[in-house]
Amino acid sequence: MIDADRCIPIPGTSNLRDIGGYETRSGEIVARRRVLRGEALVMPGGSASYAIYDRSADEQYRQLNLRTVIDLRASSEMVRAPTAWATVCGAQLVEIPIAEGGEGADTNYMRMLLAGEMQTFGVDDMTRFYIGLVERRAEQLGKAIRVLADRNRLPVLVHCAAGKDRTGILVALVLSALGVPDDQVVTDFALTGVLRPNRIHTYAHMFIKADRDPEVARVLFESPPESMTALLNYLRTEYGGTLSYLRDRARVGDAVIADLRSELIQAD
Repeated sequence: MIDADRCIPIPGTSNLRDIGGYETRSGEIVARRRVLRGEALVMPGGSASYAIYDRSADEQYRQLNLRTVIDLRASSEMVRAPTAWATVCGAQLVEIPIAEGGEGADTNYMRMLLAGEMQTFGVDDMTRFYIGLVERRAEQLGKAIRVLADRNRLPVLVHCAAGKDRTGILVALVLSALGVPDDQVVTDFALTGVLRPNRIHTYAHMFIKADRDPEVARVLFESPPESMTALLNYLRTEYGGTLSYLRDRARVGDAVIADLRSELIQAD
């Protein structure tokens, strides 16, 4: 069941939600309305794969009370479709480009699938994609964690394109670092698939034109819980857990982790 207090209904959006409300292993609660996650918001006329700004929702945008918007998309994505979130919410924009994206040019999965160089994209491929991302983009993920730990930046909205992969991984790292159990971290990640189902339909025409069955790419546009579970297991096996990954690979110091807990754990 979708938590109505977590999902934030604003016209034109489908994946805007609060990461607060989860209970940690020690019984603490992740604070509400400190960190939001969502898909990219663009002005009318932009790609239908993004959320589209709706002028009638101006008051709802303002009521989010955002101070900061983190855009995790590749620089080329930002130039092609500038985010409107910061503008409509009166927030500061922080760009932390992560070139990897299931639909991005830098990972080339779409190109390989359309060209027949890759026959299909499955859960195992998604898992490899996620593991590769946390290894290659540890610096960027660490930078984003430092923003989220800064009380002067909160509340923050973090987004990529669909709010699925890059955003999903960052949020999973945050929740896991705060002590949220893996099953709840995975539940939060997989919720994108509920809120934005059947996204392959948006791209089906490209596969049909290339004489390929769109179903070969379905998983690329979904949020398989198995892949997030595998990523968390990888961090545990390779680094001893998410906190050790953040310290050792993403270079997030203990003081930042302490600030993250202080700001994102609900006070008694």
